[in-house]
Amino acid sequence: MRYKILFFLLFLPVLSFAQLKSFSFKLGVYTPYDLKTGIMYGMDYGIIVNEHVTFLLGADLYYKDITNESYLSTSEKLGVKIGSGQRMNEWTAWHLPLTGKVRVEFPLQDSKLFPYVVAGLGYGVTHISYGMYSSYSEKPDESTLTYYGGVWQLGGGIMYNLNKNADLIFEIMQNSANFEKDEGYNYFSTLNSSGVVFRAGIHFVFF
Repeated sequence: MRYKILFFLLFLPVLSFAQLKSFSFKLGVYTPYDLKTGIMYGMDYGIIVNEHVTFLLGADLYYKDITNESYLSTSEKLGVKIGSGQRMNEWTAWHLPLTGKVRVEFPLQDSKLFPYVVAGLGYGVTHISYGMYSSYSEKPDESTLTYYGGVWQLGGGIMYNLNKNADLIFEIMQNSANFEKDEGYNYFSTLNSSGVVFRAGIHFVFF
């Protein structure tokens, strides 16, 4: 835990005082192992060291909401078919990794395409809430789970240059987030939030 905090503290002064900065916003599909496939949002902010290397602080957010329903019957009233059903349960999960990253670009001569690789290390949290509906109450009986720990990321992609200040991004990245929690009495539980994200976005360069 301490080395992760130190890692971020070392990055912050550099990000504050460097002149040429990088900002990216990305959106895509995340396929975690122990959760359901859902949307993942991502943002990176950092400094451009040279034409090849960029230091970044990144935040990603996966979110998925599911409601399971049971359709009971269909009836006809005044010539209109009306269906009736019941909500059985609902499930909501989010995963938030915060990372320090290094991106290395490989500019192609006389081309608007910039292949790159990116690697990151940081800390992540996964939270799950689950509710069961019953015929005795309108509100569900809810329970929650929270897991956290170290994460690492490794990926690559292509930037397509729009102008001197903006690029389109197409990226594939592995997010490793396999968490373990002590449940007491020598028992533990695990949750593997790891997965692959496929996404696109836009990248800006500014002072």
